[in-house]
Amino acid sequence: MSTVYVQIPNGPGSAASHVVKMDLSPQMTMDEVKAFFSSAADIPESDKDVILKLTRKDGTLVPITPHITPNDINDPYILVVKSNKTQSLTVKQGLIDTKLTEIANALASMKDLGNLKEQINSLNKRLEDQEKQVNMNPLYIGGSSAPKAAIKRITKIDPRFQNQPKYVFTEETVQYLKQPSFNNWQWEENEMTALMENMFFELGLVDHFKIELPTLKRFLITVKDNYNLNPFHNFRHCFCVTQMMYGLLNTCNLIGKLDYLDKLTLIVSAIGHDLDHPGFNNAYQINARTELAIIYNDQSPLENHHCAVTFTILKDAETNIVKNLSDKDYNEFRKGVIRCILSTDMAKHGDYMAKFKAITDTFNLSDPEHKGLLEVMLMKCSDISNEARPSDVAEPWVDALLEEFFAQSDLEKAQGLPVAPFMDRDKVTKSGAQIGFIGFVMIPLFETVAKVLPEIDTSILPQIRKAHAHYKDLGAKQTATPAAAAPSNGNAAPTITAGK
Repeated sequence: MSTVYVQIPNGPGSAASHVVKMDLSPQMTMDEVKAFFSSAADIPESDKDVILKLTRKDGTLVPITPHITPNDINDPYILVVKSNKTQSLTVKQGLIDTKLTEIANALASMKDLGNLKEQINSLNKRLEDQEKQVNMNPLYIGGSSAPKAAIKRITKIDPRFQNQPKYVFTEETVQYLKQPSFNNWQWEENEMTALMENMFFELGLVDHFKIELPTLKRFLITVKDNYNLNPFHNFRHCFCVTQMMYGLLNTCNLIGKLDYLDKLTLIVSAIGHDLDHPGFNNAYQINARTELAIIYNDQSPLENHHCAVTFTILKDAETNIVKNLSDKDYNEFRKGVIRCILSTDMAKHGDYMAKFKAITDTFNLSDPEHKGLLEVMLMKCSDISNEARPSDVAEPWVDALLEEFFAQSDLEKAQGLPVAPFMDRDKVTKSGAQIGFIGFVMIPLFETVAKVLPEIDTSILPQIRKAHAHYKDLGAKQTATPAAAAPSNGNAAPTITAGK
């Protein structure tokens, strides 16, 4: 039995809170723990629109499991209770304004006063409902200056089925999963966790590291539940990056060339590379002076946070898929994961490119430094690989990223913060953004890696060049204006699809 103290809000949207003492038993199931927290927060079991997130005071994520580390009443964990409504405050305010307009129109046109009164009462009721939804979905939590995105509800595993495979995929699907052209949009989230589970088996990681199946399932589900509901930086993006990493390992014949620890490092890095992403990039974190920027001294705050959340999940006994690693292997694994995830900060893109270019002519996979740099480049390729897929798969991701960027720039304008041109809805077009990004970042990156992995030349680069030509053709057909033109240098454009 372990005792934890948790600060719980007095009600949805309430600024007031109280501290509750909770006794957790290791024998409790995940269902029981979640029910325990819901009960403490006075959330009816029937309420399906509420989600829970547990953090420390500094914002560090604490997985909700039966094994939460005991704490002191003076340093309680913080329970965040949020509505699972994903509409923005702006959208909801727009709905409210629409209802007010309807009322005004009704007043101007209705002649039957009795009917008018009935309609006004109905519209007022709908207006109240919209306002309640706004109050149930606050943009700011716990006094933080950084807007928080909603996260998904924890998915449960019935203990009776923990040791059974979740899905059985056809051989066609198993082989398709190894291709860079894999279509992520055909799969639901639970299916994607099962596909990632399949990767662990296919790479031999489960057998080699003696990973218990229930632990692997809980790890993947916990990861899924700690990706936020952002338009772009969400669990589906996590899956796409992981699948591309898996595709590169297969396509470039690296399965037999890298050892098991290398493959584990790469897959876990891809899985955890954007964990708990708030939907607002490093520039926002630093300019808004958020808790993450303060904790990490403005040094890649997001990437450092993603690393911290990854290892917080791995530290929990229920989700620790690396518990059978020796101390030496674990230390090497940890260094590799940190190196890979931190490399996804696009502010450091030029440095990594220069380092890798310097070794391409003498590259030796047996050299630890060379291998470490290759793993970094594989991580970077996987992270920005959307345009390496067929256009019908890639294009929705551009829309999603622009939606996320525009939401940030709108907020920055409202808060009087600097706005990057590539995120400003008044200065960006899809074609202009992609022409610059693909030409300045993607093609040079993949061409550089292809000097060491020539398979990329025939299996991936043709599709990227095709996408580049498509957006150049699209841009030529559009009416050119100064606001819609492609970025004019290599410093603004490269950040657009990287999202960091």
